[in-house]
Amino acid sequence: MKFARIFVGIFFIILLIGLAGCSGADAERAAATQPPEAAPTSLPTEPPPPTATPLPSVGVLFAPESADPALVEALNTHLTQAIPTAGLRYQMRPTLSAESIQADDIQWVVALPPAPDLAAWAAAAPETRFLAVGVNGIETASNISMIGADGGRFDQQGFLAGYIAAMLTPDWRVGVISVADTEAGQLARRSFLTGAKFYCGACSPTYPPFLEYPLYYQVNAGADAAEWQIAADFLLQRNVEMIYLGPGAGDENLMRYIAQAGARMIGASLPPEDVRASWVASLTFSPLEAYYNFWPEFAAGVNGQAVDVSLAFSEINPDWLSMGRLHSVEEMYAEIRSGTIELMAENIP
Repeated sequence: MKFARIFVGIFFIILLIGLAGCSGADAERAAATQPPEAAPTSLPTEPPPPTATPLPSVGVLFAPESADPALVEALNTHLTQAIPTAGLRYQMRPTLSAESIQADDIQWVVALPPAPDLAAWAAAAPETRFLAVGVNGIETASNISMIGADGGRFDQQGFLAGYIAAMLTPDWRVGVISVADTEAGQLARRSFLTGAKFYCGACSPTYPPFLEYPLYYQVNAGADAAEWQIAADFLLQRNVEMIYLGPGAGDENLMRYIAQAGARMIGASLPPEDVRASWVASLTFSPLEAYYNFWPEFAAGVNGQAVDVSLAFSEINPDWLSMGRLHSVEEMYAEIRSGTIELMAENIP
């Protein structure tokens, strides 16, 4: 019996060990057949707000409604490319104020007349650089450069008009109609007389009437058509064959009157189509050439400059002023600009 009990005990021990082994194997097989647990899913998050990129500063063409359309078109064409090249945004505006210049971060302003507040804008926005093209009544400053603020050298224009008139007219029978009460008119008249005498000396005619040419007639600004016609008659009745119309002198009707009388003209303006046969040349001041020449300096940061506007020869009638003679006039102009020639003699009234 004792042996039997021992045998039964051993049997139960072996049975328990076998059952334990089976349970472990079954657990391992069960674990191997279970699908893997899914990774925890993270909740969606809002993307960070985009960082605002600051806009570039602005370069402006200030072009009031009354500005010269041809000048506006030329400058707009140039600045459309030139200002973005410098890393600025380009805008053309018909109005401007000190407040808008500061609020809109305007760094460059190219201004056309009329611009009566330009000096005040420059004082209120000292970091903004201004380039005034043909704007009168202001002075250069640390942030203001000017092109042709005085409108041009009318003494140079008058001298060359006198030189051309004497060169092209037999017996030097030339004259000028000028505005009496403007500085430009006085400069042009006196310089015309000097330029004619520079070419012909005493200018003594060889056949009557034996007058002392060149002649002149002055009329105040704002004169009516009758007064301008009196001025023309004064010269025409004295056999003047070529007349210089100084800055502000007369109008298109005066030009037609002189042309119908058979005289030729040189002018400080452009002629109408119906008098071109009697028109020798126009001597005008265009700020564009001076602007184009100065722009690289302005873009490079040069400030406070006053740039003279050079004369432009246009509406040239080759029947009167040949290429060879025009070349001679251009050489004379170069000498005038260099200061070699005195533009107004002391004995000129």
